[in-house]
Amino acid sequence: MKFFKDFYYITNFKTFLVTFLAISATYLCIENEIHADLPLALVSIAIIFPVVFAINSAYARREQGLVSLAACKGFMHGFYRITADHPKDSDPEKAAECKEKIMTLFNSLKCFLESDPEKSQSFAKDVYVNIKSLSVFSKTLLVQGLHGRSIARMSVFLTRFCVAFEEMQMIFYYRTPIGLKAYGKIFLVVFPVLYAPSFALLASNFSGLAEYFSYLIPTLYAIILVSLDNIQTQLENPFDQFGSDDIRVDIDKIDEMLIL
Repeated sequence: MKFFKDFYYITNFKTFLVTFLAISATYLCIENEIHADLPLALVSIAIIFPVVFAINSAYARREQGLVSLAACKGFMHGFYRITADHPKDSDPEKAAECKEKIMTLFNSLKCFLESDPEKSQSFAKDVYVNIKSLSVFSKTLLVQGLHGRSIARMSVFLTRFCVAFEEMQMIFYYRTPIGLKAYGKIFLVVFPVLYAPSFALLASNFSGLAEYFSYLIPTLYAIILVSLDNIQTQLENPFDQFGSDDIRVDIDKIDEMLIL
């Protein structure tokens, strides 16, 4: 079942449209005896190489997103452990308050990462407000006998959290160049149709029922090329929860991480 679910993620209406256009163009070329021997290497140079390059770039952004999210979790875990374990006068209520503020911070981070980029500014502002709330909270721990150096360390954790959050924002807002995306989408439709005379020439070598295999090649070309484009599109934003490989902010696991 997982195989079919994963296959579903890389197929869409565009897959069927391009396949239909490729088969239709091949059929017309076979019926009208329009034959041409076009170089297949052109497909690799014009489509596959740019698309694979975009996939590699998108995958690198996804990996950086994972590193940044792990850093956010690690810094907040360190912040919480100082609050819960280091004060001379330990106060479970303060630890619980700290945990609540951290959970609120990660909830706002999750809302930002899964939002529409055009409507995300308010969610980003919520993240900054929650960071400020934790910064103010850290100063109240002086009353409990927490050493000033520990407070300074908590400030460092918040600063590094901010850096990791800024890195995730860069991944969130800046993606594959628009020109490269437009180029790939145009040629994904054009090339399977453009190569129809070449597929028709290949079909001239078959006879009888074997002629139907001549439609298999354009079908495979269309499915492979569109699937690569769909993979790149899914990796484009690793936080939008559209693809099966997207990065998820698991609030329940974060809650388990913050043990009182």
